[in-house]
Amino acid sequence: MYKQLKDVRNELKELQDKGFQRGYSIGWKFNDLPITFKLGCTTYVAAAPASGKTELIKEIQINLSCIHGLNHVIFTPETGSPTEIFAELCHAYIGKPYLSGKGSMSQQERHRAEKFVDEHFIIVDPVDEDLTITQMYSMVDTIEKDLNKKIHTTLIDPWNELTEEYLPEDLGREDKYLSRMLGNARKNARKTNRHHFIVTHVRDQAMVSQGEIRYYPPPHAREFAGGQVWFRKGLLMLIPWRPPEGLLNDHNEPYKGNELHLKVAKSKPKGVSENGTYILYLDTVKFQYYMLINNQRIYADRSQSVEQKSLKPNLDFSDERGF
Repeated sequence: MYKQLKDVRNELKELQDKGFQRGYSIGWKFNDLPITFKLGCTTYVAAAPASGKTELIKEIQINLSCIHGLNHVIFTPETGSPTEIFAELCHAYIGKPYLSGKGSMSQQERHRAEKFVDEHFIIVDPVDEDLTITQMYSMVDTIEKDLNKKIHTTLIDPWNELTEEYLPEDLGREDKYLSRMLGNARKNARKTNRHHFIVTHVRDQAMVSQGEIRYYPPPHAREFAGGQVWFRKGLLMLIPWRPPEGLLNDHNEPYKGNELHLKVAKSKPKGVSENGTYILYLDTVKFQYYMLINNQRIYADRSQSVEQKSLKPNLDFSDERGF
């Protein structure tokens, strides 16, 4: 396929009038946390173990469902069984533990959480079967048809839980394999008008020290496990980093125990997000993130506020649903 300028003249006029459009907001003002998500694109997330990668994407997907009604298919076997994952989603949605005990959600809240999670989340559970990325995305197509429901985002967490699909042309090289498969993921996102989240690990890093505290520094986007092909193929790239307990920041003050530094290492398409590092804090009781602005906790606004509606793309799914 090829195009000339005259083929997209209407789209050019719209771009001229409206500028580059943001994607779906996730509940914070863009000036505070300039990260949005567009369908037809990909987000790669990488960090060291126990850096809050899974909790972060869980928060993002719940917020996308609350604010914009988006639906998700997730594959995250390291998180636990489907039952345990659903319970965690209910916890993060209500802000209270799902399990019975002190401070747990009421029966009414439990019903509300279950209804919400059941409406917006489907979990892929391959049990003992191998699952490739091709099979994963094919399964999402099947889910969409079987449930008569548009699937807006998918999550693979982590990448190394998938079975590899090497071909002879990969020559047994991981970089060639990754380049082909990540290219396929991007093409599939564009073809199906979904947003694909893929979580992976960072490669081995050299430890640094501050006094007696030894720790791993924030990784670079080129330090994704498997090499910098992730950086080359990535659109939106997020790197969460959790400072170790007792470490001092640039102001010679200890980082907070629940502090998360979220680095936007790469942001495409233009206008969707802004590169930079943004600080979030995990409320370990609610399992929800907040920002500290003027010494006040600012949680994601999961309501349909005026600003959030203005950030929502004007998308018509009638042609892509296929039903």
